[in-house]
Parts: sequence; structure tokens; C-alpha cells
Amino acid sequence: MVQNNLKSINDIFENRLFRIPDYQRGYAWEKGQLVDFWEDLNNLRSNRPHYTGVITLEPVNEERLTRWEEESWIIERGHKAYYVVDGQQRLTTIMILIQAILEQLPDDQTINHYDKQEIRKKYICHYTPGGVLKAFLFGYEKDNPSYEYLKTQIFNEESNSNQSIETLYTKNLHEAKEFFSKKLKSLTIEEISEIFKKVTLQLKFNIFEIEDQVDVFIAFETMNNRGKKLSTLELLKNRLIYLTTILTTDEDLEGSANLRNNINECWKTIYEYLGKNKQKPLDDDTFLKNHWIMYFGYTRDKANAYADFLLNEHFIAKQILDNKLSGKDIQNYVTSLQNSIKKWFYLYNPDALSEENSTHTFWLRKLNRLRFGAFAPLAMAALLKCDDDQLVTKLLKSMERYIFVVFRISQRKSNTGDSHFYKEALKLYYGKNNINDVIAEIEQWITWYIDIPAFKKHIEEKFKFEGNGYYGWSALKYFLYEYELKLQGEAGKGSPKLSWSYFEKTADTIEHILPHQASKDCWTKDFEKFDSYEQKYLRNSIGNLLALSRSKNSSLKNSCFKDKKVQPNGQKGYFNGSYSEISVNQYDNWTPYEIKDRGLKMLKFLNERWNLNISDDNLEELLFLSFLEIEENADVM
Repeated sequence: MVQNNLKSINDIFENRLFRIPDYQRGYAWEKGQLVDFWEDLNNLRSNRPHYTGVITLEPVNEERLTRWEEESWIIERGHKAYYVVDGQQRLTTIMILIQAILEQLPDDQTINHYDKQEIRKKYICHYTPGGVLKAFLFGYEKDNPSYEYLKTQIFNEESNSNQSIETLYTKNLHEAKEFFSKKLKSLTIEEISEIFKKVTLQLKFNIFEIEDQVDVFIAFETMNNRGKKLSTLELLKNRLIYLTTILTTDEDLEGSANLRNNINECWKTIYEYLGKNKQKPLDDDTFLKNHWIMYFGYTRDKANAYADFLLNEHFIAKQILDNKLSGKDIQNYVTSLQNSIKKWFYLYNPDALSEENSTHTFWLRKLNRLRFGAFAPLAMAALLKCDDDQLVTKLLKSMERYIFVVFRISQRKSNTGDSHFYKEALKLYYGKNNINDVIAEIEQWITWYIDIPAFKKHIEEKFKFEGNGYYGWSALKYFLYEYELKLQGEAGKGSPKLSWSYFEKTADTIEHILPHQASKDCWTKDFEKFDSYEQKYLRNSIGNLLALSRSKNSSLKNSCFKDKKVQPNGQKGYFNGSYSEISVNQYDNWTPYEIKDRGLKMLKFLNERWNLNISDDNLEELLFLSFLEIEENADVM
């Protein structure tokens, strides 16, 4: 390893080309790191050097230069090619900032005695007169999904390729450019010139060169855990590529180059699907952990057991040298990862399945609302291994019933059945059981754990100790939304009036029809005969709770029932709200007996929808309104 003196970006880019190699992660900096970097620049005094860190480089030997075909002409003219082992996040950030500076400058503007064309040729893209030959001075290897994105979307260069793929990393590239562009727009040309000077001349780096390729992979794991910590998925890619360099059997050696390409293609697919839904990107380590459960089997020995297994036990050099791990084993694992990420994406983005006319979408939506819990690996295995859509749908339906009945009704511990169903995922993936067996297992577990008395006790305690009864039930929004879907079906309407994403995230979308402050005459005439304790039970009874299509509590507040049905302005009210609101709008009055009537209808739906087998008498007990019977009997007498 050779150490040089501190160098500026201007020095570093003197007759050098840089590529981020295939084992490296993509651009990982987010807003926090960008803000810190920008503040460091602004706080840097003019003409004062600032030590910025280490850049570790691997010189590219002649054998590997075959991957640099587009740049061969500039290499022949004296530029030297390097892979960036460490420091790529800062270098990428600086390149994005320089590009953003160029875009802010008028065409005839010079800064620090450089015109735009000179700056571009120095740092971004060198080209021959007329632009016949081009070479990007900084970028990714071709098989990295960020390769085309950096060229076309960040550096604004044309490309003949249509292979640009958006991933979590390209999203970060885009947001970094947006961040710097916004900052620069508020600056004068003189201030922009000062930023450019600081970036290219005042930031100073230690430059290290590593000659041995094997040392490069080890250096990557140690050095790149500084700054923003590498995820297990990022470390794993580097590890697998490293293992391809030490394969020992003739068969493995012949296929090592192809295996390395397949690893790159796999990770390209993984990051494409992790970031496919920009509004809801998926977590990389969560996917890796659930795939590990399905592929290798779950152990509960310690926290982060999956990462320890993958990086410290299984995919290690000793396994290769002891002939316990082959190139074929690595290939099978990589193939499984690549196939699984697509199914993983669809699990959490079920509407994307509509393009394939999937019958699974309906139940996957419900499982997303409830959260998959321990069923995620099992669901992924089912989508991978079963071609019978009806059976998969039946399995998803049983999963939904299990989660709701065991956790939301019976109040069992949140890890109930986890280990068992993790094992079922492993067996299903390897064909050691079938979906019918798994469905039977789930239904058997529901039979074992269903506990209506526990549900009754839970709600009763909500009334007694917290005062909020059904309003404090953790599954209330899910239940009310399911009831809304039931009413929608009865209305024969295809289009929903209530969006789950809005309903789940927005406050004040559950209405107490009998309000908290029922002080108006329109309420007191029907409720004054009940004491405050009984009114609390009525107010938080399931029949008094209403799912609103939009937040109306601020306008409805403590209005009389007739005004809740139709507001004085005629624009708002139950009459034009959700299907649940419309059903309540059919009542002429809202007294304790309407609360009981609607509550019974809702509990009957609960009983039938999740097949709970609760008797009619026990359903009434779940309303906690027995004092109404006493009142009714008193009225008769």
C-alpha cells in the first residue's frame, strides 16, 4: 500500500479515470449527509485547506482493462484507470455538485479562470474535437444500474442505451442533484465561484493505492463501514464476488466470470425492486432476513442471526477451501434471491399484480393493512413455488384470519406461532410440504388459540381503566374499514368511498356519533337518564363509532344528529360520505337504542367475517350495554 501527499480534487483528476467497481454499493448519501457536507463547505475559510478523508484506489491492470472499451482511447493517450475502493460517496457527491454548478452558469461564464467546457472536460466528460470520442472521467461500471442514470440524468449526456433502471441508489443521486441545484440557485456567480474553488482546491484527501485484488475486498468491508454503515445486503454482494475469486475446482473456475456477472445482475434486480415504488421503498435487510428464513431456516439464537450466518458462518473463504461451498451453491442462492425479490415486491405492492391479473391482490391488500408478521417468508415461498392461484389465495385468506383472530381478537403474544410458520416457509420452499397442509396447520392454530372471553376482557378493561372501550381497540380502523367494504359490496358499487391510506394515516377519521360533549338539548333529551358511567359505554360502543370518508370532526364536532346527517351549508354530512356514513344516515334519530342496533349488526359481521362462532347472547354481551335492558324493562313497567 502506497501513501501519497494530500491532494485536492484538481490534483486527483489529473490524467485519471475512476470507476466504482461492481462489488461497491451505489450512492447511499441522503439529506443528512448532504446538509453536513454543504455546511462544511460554507464554513470553510477561503484559502484554508480542509482535510476531508481518505480515497483508496485500485489501479486497473491490463487484463481487467478489457472492461473499459469506451475509455480505451483516453487510456492510450496517458490517462490511468482506477477503481474506487473507498471514498466513493464523497467523490460522487463532489461530481454531482460540480455538475450542478455547471448547470447554474451562463454559457459564456468563467469561474476561477475556467470556462464551462474546460471544467466539463476536466471533471465530467473528456472528448475529442467534435465529440466523436467521449470518456466519462468518473462513473460506475457498465453492469451497475446507476451507470446509465449517472450519465443521462445527472451529467445530462445522451446515450444510445435504453437500459437505465431506477433504484434506491438512483433515487439518492437524483435527490442529491436537486439538493445542490436548489442551494446554488440562491447564490451569486461570485458565491458559486467560491464554492467551486473550495471543492476543487481546498478539500484535501489522502490517496492510497492497493495493488492486490484480494486485499481490495477485505479493505472494502473495513473501510466502507465508516460514515454511513453498510447494510448486510451491501456487504454480502462484496463477499460473494470475493468468493468467486478464490474458487478452487476446475468447474467453478471456468464459471467464475459468469457467476460474477450473475451476482451483479441479481443485485441490479434487487435494488430495482426495492426502489420500484418511490413512495414506499422496501428495506434491503428486511428482505434479506426474510429470504434467509425461507432459504436457510430460522434460528432464534441471537439478534441479527441472519447477518451473522451469512457473513460469518456460511459465505466465508473457509467454506470454499474446505469444499463445503461451491460455485454452484453460490449460483443457486443468487438465483433464489433474484427470483424472490420480485415476489417480495408484489407482497408489499399488491396493486402491481393487477397487470398479471392476479387473484391474490384482494387478500394481499388486507395483509398489508394488518402487517404480515411471521407470515412474510411463507407468503413469499407460496408465490414462488405454487402455480395454483386459488390455493395461494386460500392460503393468504387463512393468514389474514390468523393474524386478526389470534392477535387482534384473542390478544395473544405478538410472536405466537412465529417459529412454527418460519419452518413451514422453509419446508414449502423445498417441497417438503404443500399449501393444503399449511392451510390446515394455520386453521388448526386458530382453533387452538381463539379466545373470545379474552377479547371481552380486553375491551371491558378498555372501558373500565382507559375509558375508551372499542375506541381504544388496536384493530378498530382495520375492522371499520372491513365493515365499510362489506357495505360497499351490499350497495353493489365498485368504487370505494374511503381510501385506506387516507383513513389509516389521517387523524379524526373515526367519528363518535354521540359526541364527547353531548350538552345540547338534542342529545340530553335521550341520554340524560343515563349516568356518566353509562354514557361513557354508549359513547365508545362499537355501534357509535363511524368511519368517515374525510376528516369532518372539526366541522361536525358536537352537532345534533340531524346536522351531522346534513350540515347547514348542505355541502357536508353523512348523506354524501362513506358507505358507513350513508348507512347511519338512514336512521331518523340517534338514541341509545340505535347505538345498540347498529352495534349488533357490526358484531354479527365480525362473527361471520372471521368465522368466530359466537352465540347471539354472547354477541350482546360484547356490547357492554346490558343497562339498556334494565331501562327497557323499566319503561314497560
